[in-house]
Amino acid sequence: MVLIGKLKNKVFVNSVWMMSEKLISIFGLIFVTSFVAKYIGPENFGKLTFASSIFSIIQTIAMFGSENIIFQKTSKNRKLGEYIIDSTKIIRDILYLAFSSFTLFYIYYFADYLTFVFSLATSVAIYFAVHDVYSIYFNAILQSKINAYCNILALIISLIIRYCIAKFQLAIELLCVPIIMITLVPFFIRKYLYARKKVSESDIVIEKFKRYRKFMLGVGRKLAFYSLSVAIFTKTSQLFLGVESQYDLGIYTVAMTLGNSFYFVLVAIISSYFTQIYVEKDFEKSQNMVAKLSLVIILICSLVMVIFSLTGHYIIEWLYGKQYTSVNNILIFTVFVTLFSGLSTIAEKYLLKFNAYDYLKKKTLCLVVFNIMLTAVSVHFWGLNGAVFAILTTEIMSFSIFNYFYKDRIILDVQKRIFLPSTYRKEYN
Repeated sequence: MVLIGKLKNKVFVNSVWMMSEKLISIFGLIFVTSFVAKYIGPENFGKLTFASSIFSIIQTIAMFGSENIIFQKTSKNRKLGEYIIDSTKIIRDILYLAFSSFTLFYIYYFADYLTFVFSLATSVAIYFAVHDVYSIYFNAILQSKINAYCNILALIISLIIRYCIAKFQLAIELLCVPIIMITLVPFFIRKYLYARKKVSESDIVIEKFKRYRKFMLGVGRKLAFYSLSVAIFTKTSQLFLGVESQYDLGIYTVAMTLGNSFYFVLVAIISSYFTQIYVEKDFEKSQNMVAKLSLVIILICSLVMVIFSLTGHYIIEWLYGKQYTSVNNILIFTVFVTLFSGLSTIAEKYLLKFNAYDYLKKKTLCLVVFNIMLTAVSVHFWGLNGAVFAILTTEIMSFSIFNYFYKDRIILDVQKRIFLPSTYRKEYN
């Protein structure tokens, strides 16, 4: 009992560290982004958003599903997680360099100068982000305070540079510096700390390299589609809107930024408490644990909806100005998107406990096709409102129907337990 109590306390402390780190990050994202958006104007802000959208999708492809595998394996066996991290770097290198080079080549010849400059800077920044799997490692071993310190330092440096650029009205191209610094700084710090804290031997024999690389290619290709869906859900609307209207893209980006502003809380809670769910051997207890976690997510999102309903228009006008007041019309819907995204994440992480890699691959293929078709039609006919409708519908389907075909409908059973009083009764041995 003492050991369980210590574990729960460690998990709680880790959650606090994760939330504090993300809180600082969100502060920078909202306040500095709004400051920069006013400075460079909606058209250039749209170009920056467009570049970020493209390379975030490439990042997901290059990760090849490794973020979920590294977290899960490290939670159970720290040494195994380290082997996977060290032996799969070349996979991330090949995938990222191939896709990013092709993309930059295309942008150079078919886009304007500023879009290419932002894209080039973003590609460099994302390269470091792709290899910064050490943040996943530290979360898995309940050392999120390391991530917090690294990200806070990088954010402070980036904030100072961005503020100076806007304050002294320097060249817009100089925004490339903070874009790169925000990922470069934490990458090198975490890489250094990882090398000092790792428990596996420094040199892995070639046979082990090949074994874990083969494992990653086998399992990763199944999870890559799953991870890609998350990026596509949030970026498809931006890409289609960017083609239709830069103004709508600006409104949509601001709305999603605010609507997702508290997602760090959900991620921190989900990531920390899944370390317990993954090691729980009793199926009934696991089902109830996931149901309780889902209720926590619902309550947090409900509170945010109330806050935004009462103060949303004041927040928007204060941060972005009167030209963005129409954001308030779709703000609550973006909170619903975040709610179902969080619940969907819980369901999918839980399926990983049962090694449902093949199922997630099939689910994601169907979901991606569904999302692209729905977004294309919705944005074409209804513009901004269509984009919000498409992503909300996709998240609801991902949370519900697309999970119900897994064996014995365990996700449906979990969701039913959310509303059962028996789920929350204290167990006595």
